[in-house]
Amino acid sequence: MSDSRGFTLLELVWSLIIVGIVMALAMPGYGKFRESMSLKQANAQVLQDVRRARQLAVTRHAPVVVRFGAPPSISNITSYTILVDTNGDGIAQSSEMNTFRTLPTGTRLSAVTLTPVDQLQFDVSGLLQAGTLGGRLVIANRANRRDTLMVSAAGVCYQP
Repeated sequence: MSDSRGFTLLELVWSLIIVGIVMALAMPGYGKFRESMSLKQANAQVLQDVRRARQLAVTRHAPVVVRFGAPPSISNITSYTILVDTNGDGIAQSSEMNTFRTLPTGTRLSAVTLTPVDQLQFDVSGLLQAGTLGGRLVIANRANRRDTLMVSAAGVCYQP
């Protein structure tokens, strides 16, 4: 009896074939899982940032503007800015806090239905400025699965 260890070439080939089959079966499921997770991540990011903007307006005692799109737009948006507008002119100055955010890869705001059209404006009390009624933010991924966030007239962002 010889004292050899290891695997034969035939055993190695069979194990590689089995691993290949398992990977081929698992990859589509992993892709769908990744897409759904990116949608959840984008939803959480936008929700947190709108809530953060509202909180910044209260704590900084300054108006805060969340503008969707660059330049502002109402569909297929992949980025937005949060501006703490200390002088109230609506224009980003170098002395003002201006945060640029992009959505996770493969996600977008497919529809922004706000009044006014492309932005949320919080006053120093954390409420939306007069004439701003809130609205709906629809987030979509590559598979066109959608998730919706609502912004009330009081400035509260929530998932219906």
